[in-house]
Amino acid sequence: MKSIVAVVLAVCVASAWAQPLAIPSQLDAQVRSVGDEMAEIGKSTGEALVHQYEEIVLEPQHELEEAVEQLEARRAESPECVAAEDEEIARILDEAHEEMHSCGVVAAHTSAEIATDVSAASQQLAFGSYNLGRTYNKCQNYKNSVLRQSCMAKFYVQASIFLISARSSIKTIKQSTNERIPAVFAEGNVCTHDASAQAILGLEEVNSHIDACATRRHR
Repeated sequence: MKSIVAVVLAVCVASAWAQPLAIPSQLDAQVRSVGDEMAEIGKSTGEALVHQYEEIVLEPQHELEEAVEQLEARRAESPECVAAEDEEIARILDEAHEEMHSCGVVAAHTSAEIATDVSAASQQLAFGSYNLGRTYNKCQNYKNSVLRQSCMAKFYVQASIFLISARSSIKTIKQSTNERIPAVFAEGNVCTHDASAQAILGLEEVNSHIDACATRRHR
């Protein structure tokens, strides 16, 4: 999930706006502004999704690993007692990993959809800006002034439609990511942390069994 989000957004957003446009400078500045804003959305979306991956997947995994390490530390002092609980420890960890994996898969799938939507929006805007450049170049190639003026009139209509559509697309994708990213985090975070917490409770109970076993052996 982490690599998908980072690579897809970085490549698509960066490549989409890499080429300069051969259009009037004032209009070019507006188009560039749209591109910069879309690139910023891509960057912030990628960073947010990667951060969520760390909290949803890695954080509960580390908590669970710490609990297991505490049990393993007791193996040196009470090897028989810990060994007697190995099967139960394995069962608890298997269930936790399966549950956390399921949670992570759902979060990864939704996050990949968000990344794809942002990238698609960026590519669509880039294609629109490229068409503007082509239209402008076509107009400039006309030798006849009447044809050139007529072409430029169409060009400015096309440019106006593009900018209106671009602003609308940016507004929509902003609203979408602002709603969907927190939703992914809320659901995925609760899911994985609940699985980890339940497993840790089970390991704490195992630890109490080891305590009882060690006490009996030292009598």
